[in-house]
Amino acid sequence: MAQYGGSPIFAVASTALFALVASLILSTSTSTSSTLYCVSDPTTQHIETLNASLPRAKCFRVANGLFTEVLAEVPTTSEESITYLDGWTIPGIIESHGHHLQYGEMLESVLLYDAKSMKEVRGRIGEFLERHRGEGYGTRGKWIRGIGWDQKYFGGVMPTAADLAVDPLLSDLYMMLDRVDVHCVLTSQKVLDLLPNPLPAAPPGGFIITDPGPGVFCDNAMDAIINPIAPKPDVAQKTRWFKTAMAELNKVGVTGAGDAGMRPQDIMILEDMAVKGELSMRLNVMIECPERNTYCPLDLTDLKLLEAPRGMGENKLILGGVKIFADGALGSRGAALLEPYSDMPDTRGVMLINETALKAVVADWANAGFQVNVHAIGDRANRAAIDAFESVLGKNCNGCNSKRRFRIEHAQIIHPKDQFRIARLGIIPSIQPTHATSDMAYAVDRLGASRLKDSAYRMASFFPPPKYQTLYPGPVLGSDFPVEPPNPFHGMYAAVTRLSPATLDSPSGKGGWYPEEKLSVEQALRGFTSNGAYGWFKENEMGTIEVGKYADWVVVDRDILADKSGMSLVDVEVRETWVGGAKVYSSNAPEVEVTGGKGWRSVLSEWAAWSRDVINGQMWWMRTS
Repeated sequence: MAQYGGSPIFAVASTALFALVASLILSTSTSTSSTLYCVSDPTTQHIETLNASLPRAKCFRVANGLFTEVLAEVPTTSEESITYLDGWTIPGIIESHGHHLQYGEMLESVLLYDAKSMKEVRGRIGEFLERHRGEGYGTRGKWIRGIGWDQKYFGGVMPTAADLAVDPLLSDLYMMLDRVDVHCVLTSQKVLDLLPNPLPAAPPGGFIITDPGPGVFCDNAMDAIINPIAPKPDVAQKTRWFKTAMAELNKVGVTGAGDAGMRPQDIMILEDMAVKGELSMRLNVMIECPERNTYCPLDLTDLKLLEAPRGMGENKLILGGVKIFADGALGSRGAALLEPYSDMPDTRGVMLINETALKAVVADWANAGFQVNVHAIGDRANRAAIDAFESVLGKNCNGCNSKRRFRIEHAQIIHPKDQFRIARLGIIPSIQPTHATSDMAYAVDRLGASRLKDSAYRMASFFPPPKYQTLYPGPVLGSDFPVEPPNPFHGMYAAVTRLSPATLDSPSGKGGWYPEEKLSVEQALRGFTSNGAYGWFKENEMGTIEVGKYADWVVVDRDILADKSGMSLVDVEVRETWVGGAKVYSSNAPEVEVTGGKGWRSVLSEWAAWSRDVINGQMWWMRTS
């Protein structure tokens, strides 16, 4: 099997060479098929390029999907026609961590966020069935799927299959409903009837809830026991989910998104879509082995993407290395901690792979030339990830990770000593700012005040100190959609204000939750643009508006850098989204209902209600494989 890009060093060199050649060619000639774009009101509007040599512009020219010229002013004498951009323009948004299939599936599922009782859960399922009457939901081949229930609304008691069967209309249906953190599922009695009696023992890293009754399976128990018996969506259904997810992401300005864990057979669907020109954004996919947390080169032999280091389908499908999962989520107490949970002293969470095995699998993938991305929430899991990376990079590494770009996905709770090691090595933290503002209502209960203050939800602390010689520009930002809403401006708002985008408040008041970790507006914007490009080895091809880079941009209704407080980020309107010089979204186009029967605004409304006091975690289980 060929190495990914030959080596990480080749990936850096090849992107730099591409940008240099493109710049030389495009700056000396203007294609006859080029288009000039300018702001519609040059007296007030501008283009925020994030390029230090020309931070603000009024126009740019595009040819063959690339920026070929960036102009400080609107040309006064020009015979060519101008396409006007009605608003303020920023580089295309790079969402560094999400889950496309799960997002598309969610838009066809029962939304259970903020359901205050099992009666309300049953009611929402009934409403879903009424909307989809005659479509076969609830049968053996087409289970009812849902997401968002939280036992904190049920008096802290886990729900059971019997709770679903209270409604006789639901008692004979197949159902699998994800907890809000997507680390547990509630199943109906019909699903339980497919399993041995008594239930099999939970595998390591998983557990089965039997008190007050059966129905809930968590972490590795979902993967080993429920997933094998669940109906598998076909290629047509997954293709629809991909398209639905991309369309919704385009609406909020996302021009590129990282998929944090995708099985090879699903990547092959995207390869086919890329060849057919069906991708409306750039997708950077992290490979997840069919058997999680293993080294599986033989499962990758059919992937065409391995032989396309710059990407497929006009560079819209990109290989983002591999994904390893170290632990579970904080909300379900599955995050692996060095010390016990403050609100449950008899547990320290769950490692999904032990430290020795993690070192070995990271080394295997790194030696094969792959970028390695490790999901780590708790401080024990983060230490294990850092140890594994350091075993490859070497103890004398000072910023040398710039050649490998190893990443920690979430990097949520990290011991102060390990924060120092991350900075020294130049490991990339992949942060989801709205996780902090969703978790802040309960995080002190889980972790205690001291651990929370020193170890958790770092943002500003992750910017590299000047003494370290590293290319690393700062954390890459995302949302972890569909665990959180994908609106990047809400992510920026959370990062800059440390307030909830839903309530505009925090447990610490309007000044923000641990305000010392606030980012500036420009830092937050770069986290969703140029830093994201660095995290993909693509800093010379995307992330800013400059000659030779992909023509990806977003038009918004305001100058987002003008308000240094960041407060105005919460209601930014995306007017247009462009990818490779093609418009993929316009707010002037009529809104289309998503397949699941709920429009985007309806979905967002339910999401916002949920996020006010959600116990949130991180998605890791590829449910649709």
